[in-house]
Amino acid sequence: MAGENGHDRRAAVLRVGAPARGARTQPGGVDQVLTSREARQFLKIGRTKLHELTRRQVIPAYRIGTGRTSSLRYLMSDLLGWLVRQRV
Repeated sequence: MAGENGHDRRAAVLRVGAPARGARTQPGGVDQVLTSREARQFLKIGRTKLHELTRRQVIPAYRIGTGRTSSLRYLMSDLLGWLVRQRV
């Protein structure tokens, strides 16, 4: 689905600085942006746990939109960085 300027609106990407060690980025230094559902599936945790970690600012999230229709997005490098720090 192409937008007005010809860019694919489904391909949500965000340029970031240096990704976390071991993070996977797309070619060109662009980090993958995940929805809450994709983040939960990647981390294999439930909705409540992801919400709790986000609310406590343990895992960084990025709000898209405003009001009741807003949603959260997560960077793959942030999730991988958090996961690496949880190693026992």
